[in-house]
Amino acid sequence: MPPVDIQADRQMDLLAAAVTTCATGRSAVKIRDFVRETGLDRRDVTPALRFLTDTGLLTSGPAGWTPTVSGVRVGQLWTANREAARTVFGEVWRDSWVYQLLIDSVHPGVALSADEIAKAMRPYRTSQLTPWVHLVDWLELARYVERDDDGHLRLSKAASTDADAEKATHGKEEDDEPQTPAPDPSSPQLGLVLPLSMDQLLHLSAEDYGAVMRSLATIYDVLSRQRA
Repeated sequence: MPPVDIQADRQMDLLAAAVTTCATGRSAVKIRDFVRETGLDRRDVTPALRFLTDTGLLTSGPAGWTPTVSGVRVGQLWTANREAARTVFGEVWRDSWVYQLLIDSVHPGVALSADEIAKAMRPYRTSQLTPWVHLVDWLELARYVERDDDGHLRLSKAASTDADAEKATHGKEEDDEPQTPAPDPSSPQLGLVLPLSMDQLLHLSAEDYGAVMRSLATIYDVLSRQRA
């Protein structure tokens, strides 16, 4: 999830800094490089990099962070033409879990507040709402939601089309899906070390969901200290 203490456009500055730094011949960027290039506090940089990595704009390794192909496309434009960068960002982010969750959670044509979109997207009522509200800023940045004169938000035309198509596809799959036997309680349970699809993530219990998030945070914190 995006950090709550730094705006979405400032997090994009981190992506642009990664692209600029790697363009000089560097294979990866360290946290101290991001701090120097953006002027952001170190405490804000680490969670922002985690989010940019989780959403496919950066990759991480022992040497530091490197922009992905999609990240390069967005980051190159960000410092020169932000409106063009937003358009490209909206295109490349359609493959991310954020976009899929949005069109699965929000109905086309319905006017909502940022809080209402956040509540619709968060998997559990017990999840903290604030990070999900900040995620709505990213949805606006990508032009997936549009704000009207009254300040309400609606899915954009493109997102509405995708949401309608997604719901139609899911409806057909449910009609065609054969009955499956209940899982054997004695069978091995889903291990947190296995890759999780969005569907699996949404169906985790609140306890397992929390465990996944804590595990990821621990891994990123350890890696961040190694790359500092």
